[in-house]
Amino acid sequence: MGQKSENYKKSLGEFYDQSSPYANNITDETLNIKLSNNESIRNTLQTLINEYHGTREQLLWTKWGQGIPRSESRTLIADLSAARSEFITYFLDMDDNQLVQNVAPAENESAESLIKRMIELEKKLLSLLKTNA
Repeated sequence: MGQKSENYKKSLGEFYDQSSPYANNITDETLNIKLSNNESIRNTLQTLINEYHGTREQLLWTKWGQGIPRSESRTLIADLSAARSEFITYFLDMDDNQLVQNVAPAENESAESLIKRMIELEKKLLSLLKTNA
């Protein structure tokens, strides 16, 4: 990775870290609140998400135009990162009692048992990666 790429990665990571405390306070009830740009929180988030998706495609085209192949490994790592983030987000609003309840729609699994399953799979992946590094 070049120095510029490293710096851009760091900058985007810092924005993520700085905005996370605010984003974690967003709820379904607050999505319609108007921001200082006179757009709702929902529209502002959707705009940024759409920009990332569209700009990602443009970035891939710039690589293709330079003969840089699309990397399957980078795609898999990005997909894993997105899946982790989405999974974590879905249980952050659950209290301890809600985490342990077994419910029929989830094949009588509790959220906690599902989370623990993913933790075990993450441990297994980390072990495999370390062993084969």
